[in-house]
Amino acid sequence: MKITALEQQVKNSQRVSVFVDNKYSFSLSLDELIRYKVKQNDELSVAEVKKFKKISEDGKLKAWALEWLLNRPHSEREFKDYLYRKKAAPEQIRNLINDFSQKKYLDDAKFAIWFVDLQTRRGKSNRAIRSGLFTKGINRKVADEVLAGSENNEKKRLESLIAKKTKLLRYQNDPLKLKQYLAQQGFDYELINRTLKNT
Repeated sequence: MKITALEQQVKNSQRVSVFVDNKYSFSLSLDELIRYKVKQNDELSVAEVKKFKKISEDGKLKAWALEWLLNRPHSEREFKDYLYRKKAAPEQIRNLINDFSQKKYLDDAKFAIWFVDLQTRRGKSNRAIRSGLFTKGINRKVADEVLAGSENNEKKRLESLIAKKTKLLRYQNDPLKLKQYLAQQGFDYELINRTLKNT
């Protein structure tokens, strides 16, 4: 079996299509092409073609995963779920998690800080934020550490939400309905009563 052509891909200039016996067989990144010294007219065994196909699939998965990961911070659980959807093998998942964790592309603490900041700006209660962190796979210790700094401004978030909701007719004439809504958002009932009393 002979490599009869190497063609740079149009959609991804960082990858090269490798043709074996005049048929497309697999693709490699430019780095992989250099690392494995793949050249036109090289003779390959069936085992070598199989090995390069595996390298190709792993390389494509890693590129997709990295692009997805760099889009915004993600938790390790989110990343695992993404890889399962991509039908990655357990070994690939372990390798990518280890690789991206070492490179700090994947960091639960950094994700938690980003998530808390985002949810705080959206006016969410600490209880709702904590629940969201647990859903994303963040452990209690990390959640407690990251949320420790936002305890003081929960009252401000509640005041802001009350000011927004009391502009709506359905809450203006029904204080009980407003309290129920605020409680559903995860705010403490005592805090709701105290804050409403002072507004």
